[in-house]
Amino acid sequence: MTRTSGTTVDHYELLGLLGTGGHAEIYRAKDLRDGSEVVVKFPLAHILDNPVLASRWRREAAITDGLQHHGIVCRLDCGQRHCEPYIVLEYAPGGDLRGWVSSPDDVLAVDQAVAWGRQLAEALVFLHESGVLHRDVKPENILLTSSLTTKLADFGTATTSQQKPQRFYSLPVVPEGTAEYLSPEQVTGLPSTERSDIYGWGIVMYELLTGRVPFTAPDPVAAMASHLQDHPGAIRATRPDVPPAVEAVILKAMRRHPEHRYPDARSILADLDRLDTLDPGTFDLGPEAPIDAPIGGREAAAMLRMVVISFVGFVGVVALAVGLTVAMR
Repeated sequence: MTRTSGTTVDHYELLGLLGTGGHAEIYRAKDLRDGSEVVVKFPLAHILDNPVLASRWRREAAITDGLQHHGIVCRLDCGQRHCEPYIVLEYAPGGDLRGWVSSPDDVLAVDQAVAWGRQLAEALVFLHESGVLHRDVKPENILLTSSLTTKLADFGTATTSQQKPQRFYSLPVVPEGTAEYLSPEQVTGLPSTERSDIYGWGIVMYELLTGRVPFTAPDPVAAMASHLQDHPGAIRATRPDVPPAVEAVILKAMRRHPEHRYPDARSILADLDRLDTLDPGTFDLGPEAPIDAPIGGREAAAMLRMVVISFVGFVGVVALAVGLTVAMR
């Protein structure tokens, strides 16, 4: 359907387009029942035509049902009009953290970055204890209220920690999420855990303080490979005003191997609460061994080889059968 300002969708009046992503159009709207401002999210047409993407849309609606926390953009409603589904969310008028990423000429105060990092960690504690993994923690998915407190948004790639990974043994595919913020286990096709979101937390904090992500490359595939091979630069090399304890907490969250990271978001909060007494010298932050695995996972690559070998074998059997048939004539 055509949507413009003033269009009414059930009891929601659309006020204007907030943005269009790869999967949805997002509108600011007014709830005509009480006059409150909300966000209405519609899937793009190609999403509904693709069974896999359509299932992700339904998954997002199901996962966000009942998630109520001050640090999360809560789902208020969902519905369908003219065969088109929509989701209604809280409206956060302060924009997202992307606009607050520091630059050499306008750096973000360390205290503000730590405060936001604490709020985000509290949201992750709630999510993880609710059995939900976000899997795409990045500045664009962290919104701000009018009082500049954070709310984690966009559960399009979220999953539940109880959900077993699906194994279709298909060709390798690009992992879900954003290349610069993916954990190494997401890059290599291993199951996500709480520590995957903790890795994303570390990347966001690193970027807020330095103005750049730690792993960059000309294209997404190279950026994902960088997570597996490269070591992040020291934060204090760019921002010497960042306390060593703050740097240590962030770099520990970003360790390449999951077992070297914080075990859970509560552990991050515990260290943020004792920054004044935290000894960075007790943190093992030396270079880690690279991860030698293909993007998408060893299993996908192995199955690709098996498919090729099976195809060659099938062609050989067919050729042999044709040869025997000709010889017998």
